[in-house]
Amino acid sequence: MTDYDLINETIFDYFEGYMTKDRGRLEKAFNVEVANMVGYWKNSEGEQELYKISMKQEIDDWVSPEHSTFPFGEGNIISCHIFSKDGATVVFDCGGRFIDTFKLVKTNGSWKIVNKFFVDQ
Repeated sequence: MTDYDLINETIFDYFEGYMTKDRGRLEKAFNVEVANMVGYWKNSEGEQELYKISMKQEIDDWVSPEHSTFPFGEGNIISCHIFSKDGATVVFDCGGRFIDTFKLVKTNGSWKIVNKFFVDQ
């Protein structure tokens, strides 16, 4: 598999893991020890509000029975830029609801997300 194939697999482990509340796929996609998520979330007044959380905490929330996943359409990688043998950036359309930007690192032959930035559309 090429690095592009491996990165694609990582991104869809995140997306499909979120949609199905599959902790295993989510933890496969993220380096949960270091990864954070930052982004702009629309509050109840429809205004963008800055949000930050560790991915370890966010994954716990996403897989909890109380969490309702968003009814996204298909996810789509908009761009993927591998800028070194160990680093890449991906822009992802999360079903038209969010645009996500991921920073990935390659460790032990696999690509892991270390940062997620999103904007609520």
